[in-house]
Amino acid sequence: MIRIVGGFYKHRLIDQPPMEITRCTKDMAKEGLFNSLGNIEGKSFLDLFSGSGAIGIEAYSRGARPVVLNDNNREAKRTIMRNLLSLGIFDVTVYGLKDVDCLIEINRNKAITFDYVFLDPPYAIKLTNAYINGMRDLKIIDENSVIIIESDVPLETNDFSDYNIKVLKYGKSLMNLLRRK
Repeated sequence: MIRIVGGFYKHRLIDQPPMEITRCTKDMAKEGLFNSLGNIEGKSFLDLFSGSGAIGIEAYSRGARPVVLNDNNREAKRTIMRNLLSLGIFDVTVYGLKDVDCLIEINRNKAITFDYVFLDPPYAIKLTNAYINGMRDLKIIDENSVIIIESDVPLETNDFSDYNIKVLKYGKSLMNLLRRK
């Protein structure tokens, strides 16, 4: 079980998919990240590799609207839907697409340019400046968007030369906050 650490749903528990499908962000890292972001009420939030949906639900609990969650794993998407239902949250959009397909779908629907984008991709996916610029080209983010990349190894800062990077370290987890220079 995963705990919501702040906001309206503070202390509520949600399920997580099997550990071989996703990895869970620790409470200390979630709390530190959201404290660092400050007031996100009314800000849009995308969690592109959602797993259990915990980060997006945490953002929702703290007032972010709209919130969009995506995970292309079928079991993860079912877990996200169960978690939202158990909390009585019915206004979060959930996709079950590969990351690029989700971005294209959001763009096709002219849905939104996000204030915050959280990326905790599977280990096999290496995020680069080109990936982030692709999100910009699709109008998923703009000059003011904050991109948060969770990783267990430092980012290659040369890959993100267009961004100021603030690194928050919580145990083995690194939260990399990227803001356009």
